[in-house]
Amino acid sequence: MLRVFNTLGRRIDSFIPNEPHSVRMYVCGPTVYDEVHIGHGRTFVSFDAISRYLRLKGFNVIRVQNITDIDDKIINKAKSVGKSWNEVSEYYTKSYLEMINLLKVKIDIHPKVSSHIKEIIDFVQGLIDRGHAYVANGSVYFDVDTYPKYGELSNIRKEEWDQGEEIVKEKKNPYDFALWKAYKPGEPFWDSPWGKGRPGWHIECSTMSTRYLGTKIDIHGGGIDLVFPHHENERAQTESITNDTWVKYWMHVAFLTIKKEKMSKSKGNIIPLKEAIAKYGPSTLRYWFLSSHYRNPIEYSDDVLEQSAKSLQRLKDAVSILRKIILEGPQHYAKESEIKTQAEIFGAILNFDNAMEDDFNTANALTAIHELASIVFTKLQYSQDVLGAIIALDGFRKFNDVFAVMDEEFSSEMDRISSIINSVIEIRNYLRERQMYELSDKIRESLMKAGIKVLDSKEGSTWRFQ
Repeated sequence: MLRVFNTLGRRIDSFIPNEPHSVRMYVCGPTVYDEVHIGHGRTFVSFDAISRYLRLKGFNVIRVQNITDIDDKIINKAKSVGKSWNEVSEYYTKSYLEMINLLKVKIDIHPKVSSHIKEIIDFVQGLIDRGHAYVANGSVYFDVDTYPKYGELSNIRKEEWDQGEEIVKEKKNPYDFALWKAYKPGEPFWDSPWGKGRPGWHIECSTMSTRYLGTKIDIHGGGIDLVFPHHENERAQTESITNDTWVKYWMHVAFLTIKKEKMSKSKGNIIPLKEAIAKYGPSTLRYWFLSSHYRNPIEYSDDVLEQSAKSLQRLKDAVSILRKIILEGPQHYAKESEIKTQAEIFGAILNFDNAMEDDFNTANALTAIHELASIVFTKLQYSQDVLGAIIALDGFRKFNDVFAVMDEEFSSEMDRISSIINSVIEIRNYLRERQMYELSDKIRESLMKAGIKVLDSKEGSTWRFQ
C-alpha cells in the first residue's frame, strides 16, 4: 500500500485520499521576479513524478500550481530595472512556463495572484468577520493568537516566530502576519473595503487552492523552506475559515546544495534552470533530480550530471536491445531458462513499484530499473525471448511514465509492440474459430506469462497489460 511521509506529525502515513480514486494536489509555484533556478526545478519535477505515479496507479489527479505575480520582490525588481511590476512578472512568467514545459512538468491549473484579487478580498473579509483578522491603518493582519494549532506544522516555538516582515507598531503582536497591505506611493494597488492596497503573500495560496480544489486537499507541497512561515500561515488562515482539517498530507522537498551549501542568492551560487537545461538537456536534469529521494538533499556538480547522462544512456541502450529482440526474434514457446529470466524481470518491476509505494522513493526505483537493464544486458540480449523482452519493455514504459526521461524511445515503440501482440491475438482468434482450443490456450498462457491479459468475447479477443 502506498505510504507517504507527512510533515505534519513527522510520520509515515498510509495514503488514503479524501475521495476514492481522486487526488487534489496544490504545489506552491514561483514568485516571478527572476529566472527560476535548479532548486525550483527539483521541486517541480519531484511533484510531477509523484502526480505521474499516482495517475499510473489509477488516481484522477488534479494539480494546481500558482504563479505569484505580485509581491514585494517583484516591486523591488521593477524599481531596480526601471520597468512596471507587470512587465517584470510577465517576462519571468513566460520564461518559467517555457522551462517547465521543457522539463515535461504537467500542471492542470496555473492561477495567477493578479487574476484573483476579488476572491482574495472576499477571503480576507471572511477572516475579519470570524474574528481571526483585524484592520490597522488600511492593512489587515491575521491574529495568530486566535488559531490554537499555530506552530504544529513547523514545530517552531512562539518565541522564535519571525514572519519575515517589517515589525510595525500597528500589529497587535509581532508574530501576526499581513493578509492585505495598505497602499504605498509607487506601488500597485487595488481597491478594497479597507482602502487601496494589495494582497499579502500567504493569503494567495489559501484563496486559490480553495477556489480550484475545494476545502479538502489531499496533498499540499513545496520546498522545505516553505514550511515556515508560508505553509504554517496558510494552514492557520484556511482552517480558520473552514473550521476543519484543510490538508491531509503535507509534503516538502529538501534543499539542493552546491559544495555542501544551500543554493541562495546571498551566497551567489544560483544556477538558473535555463542554463542547466541548455547544458545538460531536460531528460538528464529530470533523471538527476529524481536520482535522490525528494526528502533528501541533493548535491549539484558537473561530475554528477555527467554521470546521470551516462546512466540514462545505459537505460536507453537497454530499450534498443529489447526493440531489436521483439522485432527480429522468432515466436516460440518459452524455455525453462527464459521462464526464470522472466521471473527476474517481474521481480525488478515489482521492486520499482515497491520503491514508489514507499513514499515515492525515486532513488530506489532507479536502482530497480537498473536491475532490469542488467537483466537485459546479461541475459535477454543473448536470447530470442520475445515474451521476456515485451515484459521488460513494459517495465521500462512504466518507469518512463513516471520519470519521463525516455519519451523519444516510447513515442512509437508501444505502437510497434501493440502491432505484434495484435498479430498474435489474430492468430489465436483464427484457431478458436476452428475449435483448435489446445493451441489457442497455449498462446493465451504464454501471453499471460508475459504480463498480457487476453479478454475473450463473442466478437473476438482483445488484450491489455496486467
